[in-house]
Amino acid sequence: MKTRRHFRVWTSLLLASAFPIIAIAAPEAPLASPEVAAAMQPYFDSHKLAGVIGIVANRDGTVVSENLIGHADVEAGKPMSEDNVFWIASMTKMFTGASIMMLVDEGKVSLDDPVTKFLPHLDRWQVIAENDKKHTLLKPVARPVTIRHLLSHTSGLAPHPELQQITGADSVPLAVRATASVTGPLQSQPGEKYAYGNQGMNIAARIIELVSGMPYENFLQQRIFDPLGMTETTFWPSDAQIARLANTYGPNADKTGYTKGSVSYLHQPFSDRVHRFPEAGGGLFSTAHDILRWGMLLANNGELDGKRYLSPAAMDELRKEQTGTTKVNYSLGYHLRNGMFGHDGAYGTDLSVHPGTGMIALFLVQCSSGDQWEARDNFLKAAAETFEKSKQGH
Repeated sequence: MKTRRHFRVWTSLLLASAFPIIAIAAPEAPLASPEVAAAMQPYFDSHKLAGVIGIVANRDGTVVSENLIGHADVEAGKPMSEDNVFWIASMTKMFTGASIMMLVDEGKVSLDDPVTKFLPHLDRWQVIAENDKKHTLLKPVARPVTIRHLLSHTSGLAPHPELQQITGADSVPLAVRATASVTGPLQSQPGEKYAYGNQGMNIAARIIELVSGMPYENFLQQRIFDPLGMTETTFWPSDAQIARLANTYGPNADKTGYTKGSVSYLHQPFSDRVHRFPEAGGGLFSTAHDILRWGMLLANNGELDGKRYLSPAAMDELRKEQTGTTKVNYSLGYHLRNGMFGHDGAYGTDLSVHPGTGMIALFLVQCSSGDQWEARDNFLKAAAETFEKSKQGH
């Protein structure tokens, strides 16, 4: 990993043949946090987790601590490594929200634009007023569904359109998914309830395509991943990346070992760009280096390495509760937790950034047992303790 000077760096400069190869010495690796190690140990003792990367850093990229615990591949005996690739699942939502805010900064969209401004066919949406085994009563929408509703899970949309429930999450283009959304009625009036899901994110991604004039994946690549040096973040990991994919595990029936799982939410082979399409609510794969880069941008109020990606006003929106009267701690593709913001993913990956202190806490795991959230919360407590100790010079 090559973030700042605090990760191991394996770089050499190969100049013209007249010049020698200049090796850049790698600084000493950051120390593991004993607090993080202690917090995670019970989950390894009970085989609830097989491998974890836990990183605590500050806003300038200085890594306070780095814990590499357990195995990425239990059967092969491969220890967890900085090189491992993870399915980051719903952490993908962070990039959908940020992409919309880039377009807001450019004056091309407004958060309160009705979705029908960009997708007129969705003017046929209706809302379920009554529903039982004998009948379903639909009523007109009381107000337009807006982009803000899409990104804050308050649109009334079901988690997934009916089409995706049949074909799978990533088997049809975003344009088809946005069209399919009209076939399923809204579950509640726009703005009145919070219901977490991916359908709103995929419609928002389609709006990004229409407004920017490029495929959603190209927008992410050109506006975020390439400029930030996030070279391993993709919807289509290569075979070489798949070889470094951290396996998914949970405890076996008698909790004496592990049961191996898989990323069943997405179709394989993951490298198939012909039959697989971006899932804006949960399709990305990434690494510790890349997600830490994004965490640094968030911790620096939308700016990194002298380049501004998001305005201060846009960052204010991403850090602000956006769920209206529901008062759920969620923004525009970002969770809000204990003064921090970021997002987690289905198998336990998590990025949490504290805008006040500048702490960046990155938790990478592939856990299928359901214990990942408790483990994540305990990691964040230990990360805060580790970060505070670092400020005191311990």
